[in-house]
Amino acid sequence: MSASHTSFKAPQVLRIETMSLDLGEMAVVIELDAAPSRAWAHALDKALLQGEGLEDASARFDGRFVYIIGLDPELRGAVQRVSRVLAVVQGRAEQGARVPAAAHAGRQAVHA
Repeated sequence: MSASHTSFKAPQVLRIETMSLDLGEMAVVIELDAAPSRAWAHALDKALLQGEGLEDASARFDGRFVYIIGLDPELRGAVQRVSRVLAVVQGRAEQGARVPAAAHAGRQAVHA
């Protein structure tokens, strides 16, 4: 990759599982091949807000693991829904890797 492009490597998903929490909620656990960058984590947070049935969910990060919490245990297809959100985030990361760095020069990152 040339120096004129912004480098952004998205972590690869190794596995996704569901687990029940003591509070009567369900969580989706995602294991990644590497700890995600802040930009990737922020993109995941934003994508969750737009995911059908995932609006109330939030992501918690612990190294290579991502925990999607706040899911209704009655939610059907939670893993598939989270997988679709991950596909969107991965697609954005890949697309961003091909955008010339000059295109990012006027943008300012906002972190919560």
